[in-house]
Amino acid sequence: MKQNNQKQVAGVWLDNNKAVIIRENEKGEYAIQNKIKGKESHGGGSEHSMNNAKQSDNLKYFKSISNQLSEFDEILIFGPGKSQEQLQNHLQTDMQFKNKKITIDTSDQLSDPQMVAKVRDFFK
Repeated sequence: MKQNNQKQVAGVWLDNNKAVIIRENEKGEYAIQNKIKGKESHGGGSEHSMNNAKQSDNLKYFKSISNQLSEFDEILIFGPGKSQEQLQNHLQTDMQFKNKKITIDTSDQLSDPQMVAKVRDFFK
């Protein structure tokens, strides 16, 4: 994987429901490494308790994503809505991401091959 100080790079497409992690393999080809499901929305309860549950779920979701990203030097986070900014903010509070380059970009729903192509083109 890591040859002669070559930077480890990864892309993450995400929305509220799932994250797709894309990285370069040993052959220098980009491919999907992992898919992480977000939590389903909570029904019932007061607005306050539902909001707390949603925040707790988001934290678990972002933690599971950040665990997959800790080995990378440069990370591209892209997707629709505000999820990329929320993940970037989460990573910036984590000391292990202090010296990593994190870029965010917006994008619509993409097919798996489109996601892989976007990450490959970004890191070319």
